[in-house]
Amino acid sequence: QTKQKRKRIFTPADAALNRALASLKDDNEDEIAHCLLLTSTEILMLTVLSSQGVPVFDAKNWSSLVSNELAIIEDDFRIYFFAMVGIMEAAADVWLKIAEKKLQSKVEIFNNSGDMSDTAKNKLTNEIAVLEKDRDAKQLTKEDAVTYSSDPLMFAKRAIMLLEALKKQMGPVDLQYVGEKKIRALNKSENGLGTKVIHWMSKEMQRWAEPFGILDSAGNIQSKTSITPAKDHSQSHDAAIMTKRDCRTVFIQIAQQTRLRSIFLKNDQTRMRTDLVPKVLKQSSFLSTAWEDRPSWWNNVRGESNSSCQDDVDLLAAILDYGYGGFDSMLDGDYSFVSKLSKAPEEDTKAFTRAAVQCRINHLTRELHALDDSEEMMNLVKKKQAKRKSGEVEVPSANGPTKKKKAGGIQSGLKAFFQKTAPVPAKKQKTPPTSPEPAQDDSDVEIIAVKKRKC
Repeated sequence: QTKQKRKRIFTPADAALNRALASLKDDNEDEIAHCLLLTSTEILMLTVLSSQGVPVFDAKNWSSLVSNELAIIEDDFRIYFFAMVGIMEAAADVWLKIAEKKLQSKVEIFNNSGDMSDTAKNKLTNEIAVLEKDRDAKQLTKEDAVTYSSDPLMFAKRAIMLLEALKKQMGPVDLQYVGEKKIRALNKSENGLGTKVIHWMSKEMQRWAEPFGILDSAGNIQSKTSITPAKDHSQSHDAAIMTKRDCRTVFIQIAQQTRLRSIFLKNDQTRMRTDLVPKVLKQSSFLSTAWEDRPSWWNNVRGESNSSCQDDVDLLAAILDYGYGGFDSMLDGDYSFVSKLSKAPEEDTKAFTRAAVQCRINHLTRELHALDDSEEMMNLVKKKQAKRKSGEVEVPSANGPTKKKKAGGIQSGLKAFFQKTAPVPAKKQKTPPTSPEPAQDDSDVEIIAVKKRKC
């Protein structure tokens, strides 16, 4: 394969995690001062999260999304923390077996190296030492996964705190959508996802953090990773290294999957197909971000000259069903685009990769978020207008619970409603770039695959 073809196989998040696995912390502290140091367990957690996203918070039933003892499995697009732990444990087992196999192969070569030169033997000895470290790290990851299996709440808390560490490391998010040129630029940023979905993800993490009890005294999410300045973890000197750019790239993919899932849980597929996605396809902001790898048959109704949006709806549903880790299995599913792809030229089949479809998914998610956000805003305004007309507003009582109070003036909470949810610094800020496309196709990340929905 050429370098260009290899670069298009995996998503940028896959590449970022693979680079982290391939990197090792050394004694040059200056070069890694602005990087996030993670254990192999944390890299595997991010791999699972980047495939499926985070379970969508439900204020009334959040505990059922964490513990399998409280869960009522629904046949929809919900995912559960306890099931994600199961995937992580299975993946950790595969990781360990791969590491052991690589080590055993090198040891066998060394044991039969009678005629080998001293230089070659020394090189082989060093390779074995590295593989032994890798095997030990994967063994520890397996043990951590088993621990999380017995305590999915611990896994859920660590996942949110790990995501907060990524968010802090990746830098600021530009939300100043002012001016046509700036809006176009921000829509194309973050791998085409835009910045508003990332901001939504920050608020979603906050919703999880509150019942988890992982907020600090200022109300901010605690950021926690295993590698600390004390260097008391066994992988402190062999940590995986994630740059600011790689942290951002992984966070983007997790945010996209989580936001898209929240929209599908809120709207049935009939509305997605007949209302929301058709609206998105007509938006000028969507049309301005082209899908360069779009197949010629995409959304075409077979035997007719007109187009539909079924391929787009099926693609979004499929990526939620299988996740990016289950992409290969997804291509065996019963979806409209899969049927067309099976009859398409070989060139189309080879070009239909994770990275290629992620571009379309990001653009669709960005615009669906904008539509949903607008609907939420209008509904909230209508509710406040109705309360104002009835002369009732909610004010805090001395004992905490809200009471209804008659009022003839302006609603006291209305000003707060129209304020921005987060202050925007006065100085101009530039959104850091995201990761480049991967440069290799050998990735430990790709073992995270599901055969069917429900993780």
